[in-house]
Amino acid sequence: MTGDYEAFVERAKTLAARVRKAGSVAIFSHIDADGVSSAAIAYRAVERLGLAPKVHFLRSLGQRDVDLINSCKEDLVWICDLGAGSYRSIDRSRCIITDHHHIFGSGQSFLEFFGEMDNMLNPVEFGFEGSTHFSGAGCTYFVARELDPSNVDLAYLAIVGAVGDLQDRRRNGLRGPLHASVIEDAKGTGVLQVVERDLPFFGWVTRTAVAMIAFSNDLKAIGCECTFSDVSKLFKDQGVPTYRGRRDPSIKDENLSKFYSWSELTVENHSDIINALKIMLHDKVKDPAILDGMLGDVYLFPSYPLGSASREAKEFATMLNASGRYLHSKSEAAPEEQNGEQRSADNDSSEGFQGELIIKACLDPVSFSTAAMSRLGNHRENLKKGMEEIHSIVALKHVQYIRGRIESKENKNRFKYTLTAEDTILGIIVGMALDQRQKVDDARFSVREDMPLIALTDVSPYSVEDDDLAQDNKGSSGERVKVSGRMKRELVDKGIHLGEAMNQASLKVKGVGGGHNVAAGATIPKRKIKAFLDALDAEIGAQKERFTPSERP
Repeated sequence: MTGDYEAFVERAKTLAARVRKAGSVAIFSHIDADGVSSAAIAYRAVERLGLAPKVHFLRSLGQRDVDLINSCKEDLVWICDLGAGSYRSIDRSRCIITDHHHIFGSGQSFLEFFGEMDNMLNPVEFGFEGSTHFSGAGCTYFVARELDPSNVDLAYLAIVGAVGDLQDRRRNGLRGPLHASVIEDAKGTGVLQVVERDLPFFGWVTRTAVAMIAFSNDLKAIGCECTFSDVSKLFKDQGVPTYRGRRDPSIKDENLSKFYSWSELTVENHSDIINALKIMLHDKVKDPAILDGMLGDVYLFPSYPLGSASREAKEFATMLNASGRYLHSKSEAAPEEQNGEQRSADNDSSEGFQGELIIKACLDPVSFSTAAMSRLGNHRENLKKGMEEIHSIVALKHVQYIRGRIESKENKNRFKYTLTAEDTILGIIVGMALDQRQKVDDARFSVREDMPLIALTDVSPYSVEDDDLAQDNKGSSGERVKVSGRMKRELVDKGIHLGEAMNQASLKVKGVGGGHNVAAGATIPKRKIKAFLDALDAEIGAQKERFTPSERP
């Protein structure tokens, strides 16, 4: 896909001019890593204009939230990483949108019907793919950069947002002219180091080098499972150091203070271990070239503290996800929310708003990332519980879904459609399940890579839509279910657009859905689960039938 970079920049200039004229600004943003990064960029850019912006974090953009936006008293509302699907309902005279989600279905029908959307910066409108070519944080950064050249120091947050949205996965790095511009800016400020063609595993900074490899799901997925002892021996055999010799008092984590992380080893050390892993794959009768195909770019911020998640983009994004996704969660809702009333995540002043720590962790990682990391433990535990609740995977003709366990002696052999996980982390659980390597002794993860995988959970009373939803919330009343889906990117080349399929299937059961081509979601009536699954299966099948390599839908 070839996009119009120059037109994209011109739109950013137009939106920046609108922000510059405003006497007061409210910021609305999504709660995932991309949304939080976007909010931090917008916050600092507006602050540098001498204004005190109000920040609102939203799980999604339902009709109630649109009403809140339209009733704001500020001169301008800046909507980040949200808004494309609700464009028709938003007061365009006083809002700007920096979003990367599909605008309406495939995106083109909306553009043709409504014409140019001059108050939104969205890569989809300019011929780019929103799921890979740019993120919400990147769009927000382009506007901030046009507001004031000094905002170039926020480029690192655009990288964190993009990596948080897994935009580096398809091509083993952030590619395309929009990402290239951000990377160049971040390098120019001296904050970014790009390590090319290395192991892109989680834990470059917050795990010891041995633990990063021993606990790597990426290696397990290609059949290269090894114990902690195996990896320790591998390091020893290659003469790669793991022990510092003495504790580094500047690192709070006890293990990291004694042992090197992967980020601290030399390029030669990395090469030695990677070659040793290839030999290990060969010994396991696996093609060593598989590992070469996994190598990708890693984005480091070496000026931030050793052992801190803010030192590497993937871990930085995980830290933000661990904080943002639990704003107004089932476990942390305010008393009035627990009684069934939904309260917006707004603030009465520029300080003290809910999520303030997340903004500070973005803008001052040296001082605040340790505090923000305190949520990582609970986040990981919640994900672990969600994975443990999976009973099995059921495959229909064109889609597969997760069945949940029923924990009771009377119903020990039964299952249910829904999990009990927080609706804000359901998509992460689906992604983790999709990446699991099937084990002979664990039929729970008999996941097929040739079809999308979805999961469902009950919608909390203060959540209205899927994280990836790109439409207005007009679902039916009563008990509702959150649906989240993921699929391998290779399926896009077979004609599948999961967001469009979710949109069409949910409409048939009076729900609402949409999203990216590989990550999407819906909110549907609980009593319509079976009908929705059938409709989604049929829609994906129809997409595949309509598709030809020479004429993609």
